[in-house]
Amino acid sequence: MLLTGLFITLITVLSCSCKDENTDDPNSGGSGAACWGENWLIGTWEGTTPSTVQPFANTKIRIVFNTAELKINDSQAGNPRKVWAYNGTLTWDVGGAGEWSMNFAAGNWPDPDINVILFECIQMTAINQGMANISLRIAGVVQQDILHSIDLEWGPLGLTSSTSATSIDFYGDVEIDNNGTLQRADYFPNESTIRLTKK
Repeated sequence: MLLTGLFITLITVLSCSCKDENTDDPNSGGSGAACWGENWLIGTWEGTTPSTVQPFANTKIRIVFNTAELKINDSQAGNPRKVWAYNGTLTWDVGGAGEWSMNFAAGNWPDPDINVILFECIQMTAINQGMANISLRIAGVVQQDILHSIDLEWGPLGLTSSTSATSIDFYGDVEIDNNGTLQRADYFPNESTIRLTKK
């Protein structure tokens, strides 16, 4: 959320445009054409980890977003902000020997901040542009021999169109602890992201 505040401050200082366009898109959740609403994520997203990053190279991931719940509806520096939390399932290593699934739930937000996927969108009204980010925190919640921890981010990304994305480039890290043996892979923005595409 700190990045969000810094981004808003920068845009507010640099922006000299004061046009007030309010062309609400049906998927925007109101507030302007460039800020997407919650429905764009609903559905199935699939992708694989990069072949260049070890361990876990070419591991297939599937995320199914079923429903969303609006958790925050306020403003920052006069810009409308909405944050949604989702219900669904993440599957790691789809079809592989290490296949593992975990449900995420909107009801887990804000405490504990685990097994939650959040989408935030802020409408920068002065420049008719949105700013969006996704935060994904998925982990095994029951003690077992193999423990998974998946912490990924998308954004913050400036949105200049009401047309929502059909692919997401996540960065962050994945850790798997197999009975005390820890493996970790790090994914970096614009370098080694995990691309998921909507099916």
